[in-house]
Amino acid sequence: MKATTTISRVQASAAVLAVFGTFLFAFQATGAAFSAQTVNAGNAFAAGTVVISDNDSDAAMFNVGNMKPGDTVVGCIEVTYSGSLDSQIRIYGASTGGDGLEAYLDLTIERGDDECSQFGTSTTVGTNNNDGDLGVFLGSVTNYGTGVDTWQPTGGGNNDTVPYRFTITLQDDNLAQGKTASVGFTWEAQNV
Repeated sequence: MKATTTISRVQASAAVLAVFGTFLFAFQATGAAFSAQTVNAGNAFAAGTVVISDNDSDAAMFNVGNMKPGDTVVGCIEVTYSGSLDSQIRIYGASTGGDGLEAYLDLTIERGDDECSQFGTSTTVGTNNNDGDLGVFLGSVTNYGTGVDTWQPTGGGNNDTVPYRFTITLQDDNLAQGKTASVGFTWEAQNV
């Protein structure tokens, strides 16, 4: 009887395996599919540019000594934007030396629409409504976020060049006597 039971089990197992094998074969046959592909190759990317320069040839706009109360000096610089992206230009400043004369210098900054020799229409972009102290400007207009001006050159075309005229007057204050100041002005462009 043991032999019959073992043979029956082997036959039953063989039958189950045969059914399972038939199922696998049928499953593979029904998993067939048509396919096709398309490719979009050769994609390229390039970053735009923000480029700004000036015509100062690395020389200071001012080098004035022996000023007396009421003396006024005027300097002009041309700034060129040649980047490929639309940008906004802002001006800010920093004290780079001296012992406080900037607190006694009145400041006005104007932007023209031509060149320094033919300034054109003037837009005031920086002045102090109280007394015009250059020191107030240097203390509060210190980076792009606090910078002055709203010039927005268009990128990708011809270079945009505008003149900036700085007018500085020594106030009539005896406390200015013998003082000095060294300052730097920065134009910064950021794309918009």
